[in-house]
Amino acid sequence: MSILTYTISILVAFVSYIVYQKYANVYTSFITKPVKRYDYIIVGAGTAGCVLASRLSEDPTVKVLLVEAGDHMGYFSKIPLTSTASQQGSNDWSVRATPQKYSSFGLWNQTPIIPRGKGPGGSGQINFLLHGFGLPEDYNRWSRLGFKGWTMDDLKPYFLKAFGTVKSEFDSDSCPAKGVCAKAPMKLKLINEDNELMTIFKQASSALAAKNTLFRKATANVKDGSRHQSYDAYLKPALKRKNLHVLLKTQAISIRFEEEKATSLYILQDHRNLDNIFVNREIILSAGSVKTPQILMLSGIGPRNLIKSLQINLISENDWVGRNLHDHMNLPIYVSIKKPISVTLAKVFSTGTLVDYFWHNNGYLAFPPVAGVEYQNASALMLFSMGSSSERLLRDLSNYRPKIFRDTFPFHNDTSKEGFMFLATCIQPKSRGTITLRDSSTSVPIIVDPNYLNREYDVKCMIKAIRRAERLLTTKPFEEIGARIHWPRPERCLTFWNYTKLDQKGLVRRRKKMKAQGAPSGQAQKEGTKPTKPKIQSPPNEYLECLLREVAVTGHHIAGTCAGGKVVDSQLRVKNVSGVRIMDASVFPAPISLYPNSVIVGMAEKAADLIKNTPRL
Repeated sequence: MSILTYTISILVAFVSYIVYQKYANVYTSFITKPVKRYDYIIVGAGTAGCVLASRLSEDPTVKVLLVEAGDHMGYFSKIPLTSTASQQGSNDWSVRATPQKYSSFGLWNQTPIIPRGKGPGGSGQINFLLHGFGLPEDYNRWSRLGFKGWTMDDLKPYFLKAFGTVKSEFDSDSCPAKGVCAKAPMKLKLINEDNELMTIFKQASSALAAKNTLFRKATANVKDGSRHQSYDAYLKPALKRKNLHVLLKTQAISIRFEEEKATSLYILQDHRNLDNIFVNREIILSAGSVKTPQILMLSGIGPRNLIKSLQINLISENDWVGRNLHDHMNLPIYVSIKKPISVTLAKVFSTGTLVDYFWHNNGYLAFPPVAGVEYQNASALMLFSMGSSSERLLRDLSNYRPKIFRDTFPFHNDTSKEGFMFLATCIQPKSRGTITLRDSSTSVPIIVDPNYLNREYDVKCMIKAIRRAERLLTTKPFEEIGARIHWPRPERCLTFWNYTKLDQKGLVRRRKKMKAQGAPSGQAQKEGTKPTKPKIQSPPNEYLECLLREVAVTGHHIAGTCAGGKVVDSQLRVKNVSGVRIMDASVFPAPISLYPNSVIVGMAEKAADLIKNTPRL
């Protein structure tokens, strides 16, 4: 990368940042001093909170307050390729889980870091923008677990209302000029058909397709080359309404109850000013799967022994608050290729890329680096199309120890290396974790234990995904681009398989090479015969299990901690109290098969209807 190109890149980014900060955040709904009473108070301006604030404030006769702990998001959160730039900064809660017992051995202190958005848009502003509605069976499972009224058929009208489609593969540019699709606030971008990695992945999947194989091309929440989540689609258009107030840098502490009815919300502004805001109708918690159960427990709703031990007045005993935490895990497997068709840092930091993005709203920066996903029963593979695995950019985000990172990504300092990563995962993990409090003060971090890989089922499920990756790489489409797998080789796992650094990098041992060159001609390959392919190295299952427990990291889909049917009823009302609902991923009784963000948008649309149609007492 030349000094001139680097300088131009920095200059363009700096100018764009200044313009964005000056003009993007000027809306009359942002206030610093709230009034004392509102009809609705929404806690959390994340994916669901933005939808609810927009829909509930459509009625000019009601007053809505949206409370958000974070401040305005930075400019780089708008660029689809640079989503990780906002992680572990001021716009990320950066939740540190407890040291894990069954996983995360390759992380510092065995501690996963779970990104959670902090600011308008929430996690929807720092995620990878991937769209999907899961699988129909996901919603049937919810119903069997006691969360009725949220099947795919129940949600279809709301998916249509929000996205103009019920498909997980869709491009909003294909919408007719008039109709439901054109009016839908959320916009989707389908990966370009000429994306070679996507085409190769699809062809390979098709070559090995079985009854339960499903391939989906990557679809993202992108409009005109920029992130387009619920903050852009719902909240921004509503930010000049006089009946909508938005408080930033304000943390919800707890809900005050009178005779088991919510009457007000305690808030803390700028970490120092405590206030109490009264509510006429309802308080809706949309603070996410970590903060929502925390607020409930601080309000006196949760496990009896915990509430009593913290000297909090018990309002309603419910042992399910903070339980049932589920998340996907991803194991990254690096694959090098010989054809220059992947995304590399050298390409990203080029003048051509900047011109494509800032003048034409396309190119590498305009779409997340994912080509597609293949489902195979309960296992799945995502193709992450970044050839560069920069240690400086990626290591600390997942909390990897330096040696583990380098042993996992052998070309970590090569900004021009062509390749991609398969992310192997289990779409319906059975391990369940917990969230609990160690103190009644919000300044003391809560205890988050995802309990990753506690269940052997999850390990076997992910190993099946890894084996699928091996098989896909033997197909003609991948062989034609010289795809070669480079297994992670953490030291702790080498007792299960003799896999050297030379093996990992694909280098030939010099002594063996010299011996082959000096072999008698009679022992050489017979003239006219085809050369034999080098033997493909395949690790035993014991080695793969060790990799999973050492290297696998969060899929950023933490959910389930206020499960529907256990903590809330089918109307999202918190059980045994009145005036409180929950609408965020914490109500998922079981995981959505991969990307949850679009599902949350559709559910929030339905939640808004439920709230508006509730008779006033």
